[in-house]
Amino acid sequence: MLFFVKTLFRKCALLVNGIALILNYYIYNDSKTIIMKNLIPLLITIIISLNAIGQNDYTKRGALSSGAANGNFDIFYRTVELNQKSLAFGLTEAEFNSIKEKAYANPNFIVGNIYQDENLLKAGVPMRYNAYADEIEIKNHASEENYGALMKDESIYAKIGKDIYVFIPYNGSNEKGGYFNILADGKNYDLYKKTTANFIEPKKGKTNYETDSAATFDKTIKYYLVQNGKFLEMPSTKSKVLKVMNSKKKEIKGYIDKNNLDVDKELDLIKVFTYFDSLL
Repeated sequence: MLFFVKTLFRKCALLVNGIALILNYYIYNDSKTIIMKNLIPLLITIIISLNAIGQNDYTKRGALSSGAANGNFDIFYRTVELNQKSLAFGLTEAEFNSIKEKAYANPNFIVGNIYQDENLLKAGVPMRYNAYADEIEIKNHASEENYGALMKDESIYAKIGKDIYVFIPYNGSNEKGGYFNILADGKNYDLYKKTTANFIEPKKGKTNYETDSAATFDKTIKYYLVQNGKFLEMPSTKSKVLKVMNSKKKEIKGYIDKNNLDVDKELDLIKVFTYFDSLL
């Protein structure tokens, strides 16, 4: 919204200046012929300038318009330079292509929706989450090769298939913030998932008996209990999970044992979380 206010302000300012110049002609020129002779090119200049401002701002902000959704927003994104990706890792194009899918939570573009607060900005957008760059990559159309990255803003979130991704700033900073996948939305707590992919550089064997190791992306997953903006990392063992849920330790232990659940498995952890939240 701020972007549109700024654009409208600039356009209005230019229009006011133009009107002031026109009035200046009426005040200081006695001849109507002179007025009309200078007025016409002046009006043309104003119209061209206004149009140029609109086009320039649209280019800066990105061309993935949300007009199909409500006509009031532009989806802010930057272009991802595909030909620079392999070079950034010091790999050949073939080497990079052989490992790039490991950098994603799901390498496939999945159709989803983009929202701002509770408002739908754009429906039917092909998207995927890049766990290495911590970005949501988006396309205008599924058949396109090029894609961009969704602007990181806490008011904007994406639903990719059934997965909801929200952006959480860190200490008020968007640059240090990151995307989290909401696994469960409880009445007291939420359960968030954070997937991170780290680049592992290729290594040459130090001796003839050691094999070379190829470059790869290594993914790690962490789970968090979230309440009022505070994040508590969930451990992966039963005993430590019971400590985190200490207020209902007896009930949670009985629930895990009765249903033969393994908190190291995501679906079982969601069940334990949901039961814990229902007891509070």
